[in-house]
Amino acid sequence: MTEAKFLKLVTSATGTTWVAPTSITNVTVLHVINNTGATWEFRRTGDTSNTFQLPNGLAYSFRGLTNANQLEFRRADTSNTQLTAFAEAEQEQSTN
Repeated sequence: MTEAKFLKLVTSATGTTWVAPTSITNVTVLHVINNTGATWEFRRTGDTSNTFQLPNGLAYSFRGLTNANQLEFRRADTSNTQLTAFAEAEQEQSTN
């Protein structure tokens, strides 16, 4: 059985700082909608060499997760102005 939770993703007030979403376990997919007016940058937690940019006006589904906090994000332009995007975390629930 799959359940879902809605999340707010808020960038840091220090533009170069990466932020992780709220820890939510059993997350298999995180769907992100970027309608903030700026490009966002994502990476897998701890991966300092590979990033993914999500331009304004687009959405993307990040797969292969077990917890929402396995992703980190920030504004690609590293501006200190905070922005909020919205996401939906899909959670696999045990049927036992």
